[in-house]
Amino acid sequence: MDDLLADFVAETSEMLEASGGEIVAWEADPSDRARLDTIFRFVHTVKGNCGFFDFPRLEKLSHAAEDALAECRAGRREPDSTLVSAVLAIVDRISEMTDAIGAGEEFPAGGDDALIAALQSDETPGVVGEAPSIAPEQPAVGGVDKDAAPKAARNAVQRTIRLPTDLLDEVMKGVSDMVLARNDLARRLREAGEQPTIDGPFDRLSTILADVRTSITRMRMQRLEHLFTSFPRLVRDLSTELGKQVMVDLEGGEVELDREMVEMVRDPLTHIIRNAIDHGLEGPGERIKTGKREIGLLKFAARQSGNQITLAITDDGRGIDTDRLAAKAVAAGIYSQSEIDRMSERRKLYLIFEPGLSTAEKVSSVSGRGVGMDVVRSNIERVGGSIDVTSKPGEGTSFYLKLPLTLSIIAALTVGSGGQRYAIPRSYVEEIVFGSSDHVDFAEAGERRLVTFRGQRVPCLSLGEILGIEANEHVDWESRTLVLIRLATDDVFALAVDRVYDHEDVVVKPIAPAIMETRLYAGTTLLDDGKPMMLIDLPSIAQLRGLVTEMRSSSRVDEEEKVEDRKTTPIMLFTGLDGRQRAARLELVRRIDTISRDAIDIEGSRAQAVIDGAIFSLVGHEYGDLPEEKCRLLRLSDGECEIAYAVREVLDAANMEGEIVPSTVDPAIEGVTLIGNQPVPVIDGHTLFASHRAPRRVDHPMSCRLPADSDWARTILGPLVEAAGYRVSTEDSEEADVEIRLAESTAEISCPARRVIHLRPEPEVAVEDTSDSIYRYDREALLAALKQFRMGKTA
Repeated sequence: MDDLLADFVAETSEMLEASGGEIVAWEADPSDRARLDTIFRFVHTVKGNCGFFDFPRLEKLSHAAEDALAECRAGRREPDSTLVSAVLAIVDRISEMTDAIGAGEEFPAGGDDALIAALQSDETPGVVGEAPSIAPEQPAVGGVDKDAAPKAARNAVQRTIRLPTDLLDEVMKGVSDMVLARNDLARRLREAGEQPTIDGPFDRLSTILADVRTSITRMRMQRLEHLFTSFPRLVRDLSTELGKQVMVDLEGGEVELDREMVEMVRDPLTHIIRNAIDHGLEGPGERIKTGKREIGLLKFAARQSGNQITLAITDDGRGIDTDRLAAKAVAAGIYSQSEIDRMSERRKLYLIFEPGLSTAEKVSSVSGRGVGMDVVRSNIERVGGSIDVTSKPGEGTSFYLKLPLTLSIIAALTVGSGGQRYAIPRSYVEEIVFGSSDHVDFAEAGERRLVTFRGQRVPCLSLGEILGIEANEHVDWESRTLVLIRLATDDVFALAVDRVYDHEDVVVKPIAPAIMETRLYAGTTLLDDGKPMMLIDLPSIAQLRGLVTEMRSSSRVDEEEKVEDRKTTPIMLFTGLDGRQRAARLELVRRIDTISRDAIDIEGSRAQAVIDGAIFSLVGHEYGDLPEEKCRLLRLSDGECEIAYAVREVLDAANMEGEIVPSTVDPAIEGVTLIGNQPVPVIDGHTLFASHRAPRRVDHPMSCRLPADSDWARTILGPLVEAAGYRVSTEDSEEADVEIRLAESTAEISCPARRVIHLRPEPEVAVEDTSDSIYRYDREALLAALKQFRMGKTA
């Protein structure tokens, strides 16, 4: 019974949260019969569940709301704001009672009759609680087929089960531990050197683990519509309180986000909504005077891009008055008038995030206490996100939030200081340089250390000094490794560490509140050998050291604008097979691949590589010998075709600020440019694509069918076939390009088929064997046969 009661509480809470937004939307369009039917079903379901569990107060309230809604469905009552407010009040009371039931507490008696009485209109009969008389279904409004909508809805319903979140957390913890074990195994394999018999299964294990981790992460995901459902009600209540009219537009509710992230951004979004309605949107009279419609618009739009969610909140209000904002900053003593005068409009706009700064003329119950946008920014940055703002006077303001999909596993850079290892979120790392480099200059400004890199002077902090391990005067800056940090606010500083270890995915776990209060650490994680490691809280450290204020000074803004004016070209640096460093324009590089040497076929002037089942023209091999085992490739694209460029090592991405000096020595080289005061040849994409008529990529790789009932084929043969560029299939019903058959004896091998490879059990060919078979452990012969089929030849 306890489990059933817990399910009742959870289901009722979800339905009531969703119904609030539906009711507000119905108020805006009373003719929306489908939405009215949805609200009625919500209330009806709640009433039925209350009767089952014998909650008479809840049943009476829901029954009263059901009666009022039934009158509207039957066409005997027109919905108005009074009815909507009364139904919302009932929904709130049911929600409060449900929360009390879930907590095992008694809910105070009284007040129900007044809520029920508020549902009555002058024409409504005085008796509440009688069975509603529901009229027959009315014709569809606006020509919509009412039978089609329920049918589509039924087809879209997925089978679901309700699970406690603690169980999901335990499963996620297990997957996280497997990630750590995988990292440990990867480190041991690197130390042991290349082992072909192990590398393949390990790569396959890593792929499977990544897929499982993705699936488990999706189990923790929630659609943003769960967050959006509370916004219409919030907007309605605030706009009513402030005497404004606001319409809400929601887009992207199907986008999913980690449920923990959903809860962590709920408060920041509430701050933004309250500020938008109070400060941004004008009253009806003011809007009409400025030529706008009297109803304001508040729009929410969510988009997913890779492992990041972008959420835009836009209003069509008066916009942000940067002059008034700057005057407030001067009055509050945050900046001097001379500093304000040197600020650009963009910089003045960002004053909205300064602590203690408010644009409200007076303190109200909604806003004006100077606690808001700075807290919003801090909370967003704490979860690894960022917030940006744009505004046009008289047209409105937009806030853009960028959020990671999940909090549990993040990409991190492992660094060392004082004999200990620490993790830094990789999203903050812009570049890694050595303090001893010729193009790095250190300087002192009072007690602060500055470093100049790529023409940009930024503050430099020692991680050891931050953590209390060493004093600044004892730091040998030239011997340290500098990690250039760019925060979500676009502020930059250098962090000096003893050494940089590796890039890896880490599992972030919460730490004690007392440790969090130091504002040095954002969480804890484990190394691949099981040792604990702290995650550094870079935004908080920057604020504690006053770096944010310094980097937002007028001189910093001027420097940023100069950098923005300077045109740069992003490039990818790599080492060719001859050991020379070269570069390719980053816009040419589609991706980086690693393939087996067996997937490359060179014959005369023809060179080809097989990647994911597709054949690509190969270049770059003419500069040196290919590795014996695995080959690193840059996959280059001109927008229509692709070619593969063989390299020894991919180095880094950089910006090419100078011009390219043309070169005529090598037609495949566009010219030479300076990167870090070193001449680097830049490959000529136009010449490469003109010389190698690269085929279009094949979307469906060749498939190879293996025996479905053979464990040996699945564990031993499968990875080998995949490494040869084939997609493995075990379905008899699926037509495959190549089939591999196993035989227990040579007598079972029939005459060779055109697309069949026979594997015999013995290394020696029997006398009676007239078929063209291959010994099952003859790796080279099998790969050669697969390559022949792949290259369009016959066996």
